[in-house]
Amino acid sequence: MHMPDIDYVGVWSFPIMGSDMPEGAPTNVVEACQAVGRDLQCRWHGPDTYIENCLWTISLLDDGYCHLALDAGPRPKHKSAGTSPLRGFGFGGPHIEQSVLELTVLITGEVQDELAGGFVQWPIEEQRLLMPSLRGGKAVWVVRSTDRVIAEIGTLCARSAL
Repeated sequence: MHMPDIDYVGVWSFPIMGSDMPEGAPTNVVEACQAVGRDLQCRWHGPDTYIENCLWTISLLDDGYCHLALDAGPRPKHKSAGTSPLRGFGFGGPHIEQSVLELTVLITGEVQDELAGGFVQWPIEEQRLLMPSLRGGKAVWVVRSTDRVIAEIGTLCARSAL
């Protein structure tokens, strides 16, 4: 499938686990990606996937919309035995004028959908898939059936080890 040549105003790549702000990148989009990336390190149900050194790429269009991609990074051999690399994916939709919170919920939902296509349910709390939501000025994970807030997006793995 040939992608049309698109002139991006800027393209930035950064590690999923980093806290570095790439030079010139839209900080709200980067911060949202970083929050999602932190939560991607735990609570998987599905193929055992090596996620620790995946890379985010933000490609910015001149109208302010972004295309995001998450791809597998280089795998350290000794660490990743028995795991498969992430099947990379990309999606559009985020806009640089959206708040970090809006972007976090949007990106989380897209990542969930992409992972579901690879038979991964993420994130899981007691066999239930959590849903991203905006509540009281925070981007949070919610148990849909009970509407219970579990954690802020970006803090899920710090909260507990399953």
